[in-house]
Amino acid sequence: MNVSGGNVTSWGRLRHTPRGQLTVIGLVLAIVLFGVLGFVAVKLAQGHSSTSGQPTTPAPPESLAIPGCYNPSVRPTERPKKLNVVGCASVAVALQDMSWTTWGPQGADGTGTAVFKMCDPNCATGYQITKPVVVHAWNPQPARRDAICQVGLKIFNDMILAFPQGPPPPTAQKMDTQFSGMPAVHYVDYSPSNTGETEFIGYTFCN
Repeated sequence: MNVSGGNVTSWGRLRHTPRGQLTVIGLVLAIVLFGVLGFVAVKLAQGHSSTSGQPTTPAPPESLAIPGCYNPSVRPTERPKKLNVVGCASVAVALQDMSWTTWGPQGADGTGTAVFKMCDPNCATGYQITKPVVVHAWNPQPARRDAICQVGLKIFNDMILAFPQGPPPPTAQKMDTQFSGMPAVHYVDYSPSNTGETEFIGYTFCN
């Protein structure tokens, strides 16, 4: 090996490089290698997700509504303050001044005022009767496909109106059950019953 004149080979220079510098060089190379591998892994994952056909947007949140009269200007809403329940074209039964104590998939409970239209002497010139009401709704079901409701909406299929201060006249609404010792009417939506123990409220539409 020629060492004259102070010249050394590359191998000699490497052998005389301090061990600390070699460690630093090794760490830098390792970091660069890991960075390249990470970049490739991310690109592969992105390519897989874009071609897998799976939706990338989250599912719409589930919402609940009581059965009633909805349209483009009266959208289904949770804990409604007021709502026409029966007779969408000519209101027969409505709720107003509602306050809800519970609301969720297990059911909804609230109190307010029920309004009944009295067709005496006829519906065009009739009058209204109001009664304090206790509302209990349960059994949420997906809206019918032809109801044109918002995605994720479920409508309580069963709803009871109970009257703590006595029911309205039978000509306004017949009672068919009791709820917590109060005379009550049991409405059903989507599932008409001929037993006389429930009253079919009609199919709820949102359009």
